[in-house]
Formats: sequence, C-alpha cells, structure tokens
Amino acid sequence: MRTTPKYFLILAVMAGAAVVSASCASDGPSTGPARDDLRMVQANLKDAHDKYDWIGKYHTDGLAYVYSQLAKGGGKARTQKEMCGIAAKATKEFHKAQRHGDVPAGLVDPALVGNTCPSDDGGISSKTVLASGLTRKTDLSSGAVSLIDQITYLTSTATSRSALVDGVLNVESQAGYLSPDDAGAVIAVGSVALSSVDYWEANLDAWVALPGTMATAYSVSATAPTTGPRYGAGWWQYPVVKGLRKVLAADALAAARSVYASWYMGPIGWDAAAAASLFASATTAVALLF
Repeated sequence: MRTTPKYFLILAVMAGAAVVSASCASDGPSTGPARDDLRMVQANLKDAHDKYDWIGKYHTDGLAYVYSQLAKGGGKARTQKEMCGIAAKATKEFHKAQRHGDVPAGLVDPALVGNTCPSDDGGISSKTVLASGLTRKTDLSSGAVSLIDQITYLTSTATSRSALVDGVLNVESQAGYLSPDDAGAVIAVGSVALSSVDYWEANLDAWVALPGTMATAYSVSATAPTTGPRYGAGWWQYPVVKGLRKVLAADALAAARSVYASWYMGPIGWDAAAAASLFASATTAVALLF
C-alpha cells in the first residue's frame, strides 16, 4: 500500500505550475483570482482524499484477509467454485469487521451475497461506466463520469506501472475542479486503482503459489528478473502479469459502477463500492488462476 499520500504530489505539481504562471504574468493582470482558484482546487482535492482514500486501504487490507482464508486448507487443491465461495465469505467477514455492518446486499453483485462465482468476468468487457446500463438515481456530472472512465481505461490498457500510476494521478488532479461530491467519486475510484496495483505487484507471487492454480510461472526463465518491486517494466509483459490487468480493471470498474449507481446514498454507497471492488478483485484473480 502507498505510504505517502498521493495528493501531496498532485498539490506540489499544481503549486509549482502556479508559481511559474505568476512569474510569467508579473507584468500582466493581477494573479490574485488565479491564486484563489488554485487554493480552492487544492482544498477540494485534499478534502476528497481525506474522506475517500480509506477505500483504497480497505481494498488492500481486504485482499490480504481474503488471501489468508484462501491459503488455509493444508495445501489441498480446491476448485474455482470453492475458491469463489471462500472469497465471498471472507469479503463479508472483512467488511463487517471494518465497517461494522453487513455488505449492502442490494448494491453489489448477487454472487457476493450467494457465495458463488460471478456470472461473467466482472464486467470488464464493457470498460466504461455508461456502457454498464446502470441508471442513476441522481446526477453525477459528466465531468466526473469522464474522469472515472479514464481511470478504468488506464487500468485495462497500461503496460507499465509508471504509465498507470502517472495516468491516474493526472486524472485525479483534474478532479479538484469538480464539485466536492463529484471529486470524491473520482478520488474513490482512483484510490482503488492505485492500491490495487500496489497490492498485486507485491502479492501476485503468493496467489500464483496457492494449491490448485493453473497459472504458468512467469519467472522460470534463466533471463527472467527475480528481484525488485516489481521486477522492472519487463515484469508487466509476462503472461500471468498481463492477466493482472484484468484484475486491476475489474477492481476499478466494480468500484466505479457502485459509485455511479449509489454514491448519492452517502456512507452505504461508499461501503458498497468498497466491498464490490474487493470481491471483484479476489474473484477475477481466482478466475484467472484456477
């Protein structure tokens, strides 16, 4: 999980840009209004991160708990169906412990409620929120939807860690110009995406080693890198790791669709988004590996 709040980087970049702009415009009109606007954007971003970055931590900690449950069983191989059931049960247990209540059943995949595997690949065949066919109960601005779609697109197409992380940070920086609620929706999805790549880069090895996985090891070649977080840019090109992008996409898209449909409901909507992304992450990984 990230140890440095990512909005510090965003605000530093924006502040630097503001200094340059003010210097270049010293002989022009007053820059007072521009500085006021920048302060407002920075405050908006900080507030959104303070309120919604918990979803990324929830996602990372939740995956660690789900893995601990999947790893039980004395090394006995289990079927994909059995693994999905364990992942669903673990997701609900973790959610209750962290959020002090049950997963909002009506706002998540019915497979989570029924302890079964999702009926498809997590919806990643439709890579945008609007393509999901969901109906909003209240408006989430077109600007917010566009930024969220950019994040989900990045998670399914990025070919390196830097491309994904830099892209998501850039999208998040634009959220500061939205209303506080809309900015929160973008930051929540970005938090899941960034926490997801951190988790899977650090822990994919352990999941591949679970009893019964059918994945081909990606570090068996004598020339394959074996160290570093996470093996350099080449790590993203191994077959199993290419499948990782499906997991990242499922995480972000599950969060995005829950946010899109239920963010207006307040805490229960955010709880649904967190649980949905955790379940999508675990079961998409199970589908790829078993």
